[in-house]
Amino acid sequence: MGMSIEETKLTAEVGSVRELNLYLISGWVLILSYCKHSSDTQNPRFVVAWQSNDEPVVPELLDEWELSEIDKQRYR
Repeated sequence: MGMSIEETKLTAEVGSVRELNLYLISGWVLILSYCKHSSDTQNPRFVVAWQSNDEPVVPELLDEWELSEIDKQRYR
């Protein structure tokens, strides 16, 4: 049986499926997903929860600039 929302110790919000998967692999659970609307775009947002009594495992994530630089190198 899964844990209830009341068991949440910490939450985090991520903006990509790649980041979401890293959190889920690290033991977090997805508690909410929605689209953030700005101008004419829609961006997915995911709220994950840490519900374990252990210390939260926060995955190492690359920021937007780092991801952009990787993309630039990939298409050289």
